[in-house]
Amino acid sequence: MIVLLIVDCGIWLGMYLGITELTGEFNRYEWVDLYLPLLISVFTLSLIGAYDPRSEMKSLGYSSEHLIACLLAFLASAFAVYIVASFGGKIASSRAIFGFSFLGFSIFTLLQRRFLYSTAMGSRSSRRLLVISDPESAERFYKNYTANKLRHKLHFFATSESALGTHVAGPGTPVFESLASDVLKTLENNIHLEHEGILLACSTESIQNEILTSLVAVHFQELPVYTMHSFFEAYWHKMPPDLLSRTWPLDSGFQLVQHSPFASLKRVFDVFVAVITLLVLSPVMAIVALLIKLERRGPIIFSQTRVGQHGSLFTLYKFRTMDVGSEFKGLYTLEGDPRVTRLGHWLRVSRLDELPQLWNVLRGEMSLIGPRAEWIKCVERYEVAIPYYHFRHLVRPGITGWAQVNYPYGASIEDTMEKLMYDLYYIRHFSLALDATVVLKTLHVMVFGKGR
Repeated sequence: MIVLLIVDCGIWLGMYLGITELTGEFNRYEWVDLYLPLLISVFTLSLIGAYDPRSEMKSLGYSSEHLIACLLAFLASAFAVYIVASFGGKIASSRAIFGFSFLGFSIFTLLQRRFLYSTAMGSRSSRRLLVISDPESAERFYKNYTANKLRHKLHFFATSESALGTHVAGPGTPVFESLASDVLKTLENNIHLEHEGILLACSTESIQNEILTSLVAVHFQELPVYTMHSFFEAYWHKMPPDLLSRTWPLDSGFQLVQHSPFASLKRVFDVFVAVITLLVLSPVMAIVALLIKLERRGPIIFSQTRVGQHGSLFTLYKFRTMDVGSEFKGLYTLEGDPRVTRLGHWLRVSRLDELPQLWNVLRGEMSLIGPRAEWIKCVERYEVAIPYYHFRHLVRPGITGWAQVNYPYGASIEDTMEKLMYDLYYIRHFSLALDATVVLKTLHVMVFGKGR
């Protein structure tokens, strides 16, 4: 993280100062023109995990998010430098120099991440994650781990002798190498740099006191020890509901119950953005309404009863994208669903069908960002099949959200369970930084037309 931050600063300063030197504008800028864009850029990039070593920095998804974040940082910096900082007549630096500096910064910071990630991941793939578990919990963790494509070398250690030498998830998978108590005694006095951390993948109630004591000692020697709960949060940014207690919302640290300024600021921001967006895009909405009317008979607006904050019911509005009555022919929209109209498919991909929900935002029934507002018939089904599903109703539902940008459209109970994990993470980490991250990821989804 420190290396990435230092290199980013060097790239920005080198680009800006180098271009000003080449153009003869070296002495014609203020220090605010140099450092304010850098601070804004670092903050914006941090929202997408650009300084998190666990981010997949060679993926196409990260690359697009990186460039979108740089574009937003450029717009925010231009506003700060040429409108706010220049208020009162102060002459700012050349706009051409400013623009080319940002272009170079965007490209080179992305390239250096791809390079550093390649070299760092080469060493990371040799780093070991030590897993202490019973057979049942080890199988579950291993399947989750392989599905999420992390790259550590996994070493499993058993809590009982009966599991020694057995495969954790069938033939071809790792085996339990030795007892957890034995390996921990070795680690207490010999922490290796190639160790990424220790995962306690089973319930603490089944762990012997001597093992827990050793884990605490190792943890405070700077080798992190994760529970399954904290590992899911730190590495996968989601929270499995079956790992939560019934009193989970009462745990300390929840901003939702502290009447934080963010909750009030979020509502003000929702109203402001909803009003501006409705005013600016009203011509677009009028054109969409006309096209829907011309394509097929039926209402322009689709309305449906959805479940909101604290279980309250409200009527959600969207542009109609399916044949009239389609909601009664299946709970889910499938890939290539014939019920979706030709125009409706385009509206879904572009997310223009969501624009009428801004009215729900103004009414206080929804937020711009939050868990998906589900149909009451779906909620009734999910609350029976999925433990703690009702926790997602602790916040207002949103037009976009953490689950929507991290997991594709769900068409089963299993998909709903996966999305709930992200919703619970959002509720736990309810903050301005997380909302800003959702905004950037939403732009990525919209640019690449992912929707159903």
